[in-house]
Amino acid sequence: MTSSHSKDNLVERPLTTWELSAYSGIAMPMAAMGMPVAVYLPRFYSEGLGLSLATVGLIFTLARIWDLITDPIMGLVIDRFESRWGRRKHWVALSIPVLMLAIWMVFMPNPDAVTPFYLAFWLLILYIGYTMLTISHLSWAAELSTSYDARSRLFGWREIYVIAGMTIVLAIPAFLELTGSAEENIKVASMGWFCLLGFPVLVLPLLFSVPDTKSSGEPRIEWRHALGVIFKNRSMLRLLIADFSRGLGMSVSGALYIFIAATYFALPKHASIALLFYFLASFIAMPFWMKAAYKYGKDRALKFAVAYVVIINLALIPFAEAGNIAVLWIFTISFGLAFGAPPMLLRSMMADLTDEDELQSGQKRPGLFFALLTTTDKVGAALGVGISFSILELAFGFQPGGSNSADALEGLLLTYTIGFAAPTLIAYLALRSYPLTKEKHDAIVDELRARQA
Repeated sequence: MTSSHSKDNLVERPLTTWELSAYSGIAMPMAAMGMPVAVYLPRFYSEGLGLSLATVGLIFTLARIWDLITDPIMGLVIDRFESRWGRRKHWVALSIPVLMLAIWMVFMPNPDAVTPFYLAFWLLILYIGYTMLTISHLSWAAELSTSYDARSRLFGWREIYVIAGMTIVLAIPAFLELTGSAEENIKVASMGWFCLLGFPVLVLPLLFSVPDTKSSGEPRIEWRHALGVIFKNRSMLRLLIADFSRGLGMSVSGALYIFIAATYFALPKHASIALLFYFLASFIAMPFWMKAAYKYGKDRALKFAVAYVVIINLALIPFAEAGNIAVLWIFTISFGLAFGAPPMLLRSMMADLTDEDELQSGQKRPGLFFALLTTTDKVGAALGVGISFSILELAFGFQPGGSNSADALEGLLLTYTIGFAAPTLIAYLALRSYPLTKEKHDAIVDELRARQA
């Protein structure tokens, strides 16, 4: 594993197609693992393995809230401790065995061994490995590309691989349903095997083909002052609020979509296949969102995407009805068109903020910045599961896999749609008048280059 970037890495060469692909490839099993954690595992451990809905929701929420502590610490550690291979590669390499062990235990559990403690412990290990990989991978991207549009391109490529991973891992249970193998444990295990095979295969091109920055000899980050940046940087606060709110809404949508398709619409055979086309639509739409970011700016493209999905979700309420295949499919595909835009644009915007912070502080700390971003996303995602499951069970009396009243089903629909739209609208409001435009970022990069000259 060699390093080719020097201290003046702001003077960059364009990444080759192979380097873009090698960097982005690991995002495929990352996404393939994360999607069933949000969509399939809560239902699998409640309906399939006998834990109560409220217990599962609480465990997923507490595990994510733990990230409030571990993510910033991990970001600081990743920024501070380098190796002879560079700043990021060794952290990526260390995360893979942790993830593989946790995937085996979470996706392929012995039913007799499953208890609330078992789920909580192995979910925690899974999240630690995922945190290590995600923060090191995202902060690496902030150093690979430094120009405004080049970052949109890099994070756009990454998001394409994210969506590809989700699409492939969803195609597996959809195929199993078509062949008559609809058991939930088989579906979840098949997703786990895809991740177990994908991580070791796709991490190798990343480690051996993508340049990493060398130790720079710059001043070390002062740990006791590092988190103060959150309260001083108003633009970061906007992004963190938007990311938390978006993650909360998407978590509600992800956790309840299978219930909506299988229980409210009474179309269980369409659930996984429709979700597969959701991600196919997102995959097809990604070049549009990348071009929108180039032409109109990242913040404007992001606000348009957020407003669009809020409208799509609220429009489902008057049209949803049991057995209506057309409404389910039109909604799912329309919703999917904008799935990839917010994560791609938010991460690219956070990478731009690391340059503004470097200009002001003289320190490189993308690990810290992306740790905060992954924290808000994961905590929002965890709260979405816990809140929505608790509302369904306690307020509406909804029972997964059981007989539900009309009021319980209506509660499911409203929790799904409004539970997504309300926090996502907050994300839109947080992004109004966002200050870091392309012109301002270009000026920051020029000043950083002049400082290094």
